[in-house]
Amino acid sequence: MIHDPDQYPRETNKEFLDPDQQLGIHGSRYEACDVSFYIKDSNTHSDIQCTENNRPYYSAYNYTYTSTIMNATTVIPVTASPPLYSYQARIGLACVWILAAVLGLVGNSLVIWSVVLSKKLRTVTNAFVVNLSLVDFWTSLSYPWQAVAILSHGSWPLATEVPCYIAAVQFYTGLGGSLYSLAAIAFNRFMLVTQKTETYSRWYSPGKVSVMIAATWVIPSIVFFLPPILGIGDFGYDPQDNTCSDKDGHPRGQEYNLAQSLGLYPIPMLIIVSSYTALYIHLKRHFRKQKRRRAQQGSPSQDVDGGTVGESTVSFTVVSESSPVPANDMTKGIRREISRQQLAITKNLFMVFFIFFLLMSPYFISLAIPSSGAFALYGATISMLNSCVNPIIYTAKHPQFKLVLRKILRCRYSQIPEPSDWLKSILSRRK
Repeated sequence: MIHDPDQYPRETNKEFLDPDQQLGIHGSRYEACDVSFYIKDSNTHSDIQCTENNRPYYSAYNYTYTSTIMNATTVIPVTASPPLYSYQARIGLACVWILAAVLGLVGNSLVIWSVVLSKKLRTVTNAFVVNLSLVDFWTSLSYPWQAVAILSHGSWPLATEVPCYIAAVQFYTGLGGSLYSLAAIAFNRFMLVTQKTETYSRWYSPGKVSVMIAATWVIPSIVFFLPPILGIGDFGYDPQDNTCSDKDGHPRGQEYNLAQSLGLYPIPMLIIVSSYTALYIHLKRHFRKQKRRRAQQGSPSQDVDGGTVGESTVSFTVVSESSPVPANDMTKGIRREISRQQLAITKNLFMVFFIFFLLMSPYFISLAIPSSGAFALYGATISMLNSCVNPIIYTAKHPQFKLVLRKILRCRYSQIPEPSDWLKSILSRRK
């Protein structure tokens, strides 16, 4: 049943059944809508939703609507669904978001700081790793505002909603940026291990690396901003689940959710899965050949077939991060050490992807399924933990980051391997 405000006079009176549910965009009293409202009835409950300037902004829980239409008063009792989350649950979730904000901001700052201070970490692969940390840092900035929204009572509690709009942008572009950054890392590892140095250098010239990194920011931004520009969905404070996100009450809100799910998830996941699968097959084939060579010749085999030997410590501006090393000049122990480090780094990056997959999949699946609205906030809470686990993985597993981070945490900057020119100048001033 839809009432057109231009056709009928309108007079409203709202009596909330529960004082705790006196929620509204104007405070405890919910003002009348300027455009229209509609009622969706079912066997179990009804839902009333108001719109302002053709944009829905509030869904009530339990109240009685009294309208005067054509000099007749209609009283419609409404028993709506209870809130998606109890306030006690929201307090717990807000605490998790605050903790993740602290860990994400501190941890990712350390990763970025490590590359700033040490030239040893300035490889092409680590350029993508640093970009991932920048994306995670950007995403973590939204978490405190998300906690404010989660603890709100049906409306944004501050004088301006601008922080909530910014938090929504940071959260969704950050999630997409993380996925596309991990896709870039996975493809880079595949090319580094399986291709010859010349081929790798052509793919990862400074200009192409810059374009790839820019794409990890541009693509999520297009996916997030383009649908609302076309009138599909909206973002900001969502009173239905108390978050700074896309507005579920929008008439085309589900289309917006689907667009985000399809634009941010399948493509990078396909790249990641394909790259690591192909890399696994390549390494498995190599180790089989290595075993046969050892059995036939009784000597160690060469490096991974077709791949570069290892990562050298070069600047981001250098065309290649790898340098061919003559096999005759390389001792057997060095060859084994380089292969071991390459395998360890690849395993570490795969672990980053695997954890990201476990953390991100629930939320993007909930976006694509309309009936999973109650799980969306829990899925988002799980997904944002990814921003604070990547630095932990680098510290525990990545051999190069582990060394530099240990020196930073102990404030032993003079012991950082291959310090940057900026760090050298700082250290020289202290003497």
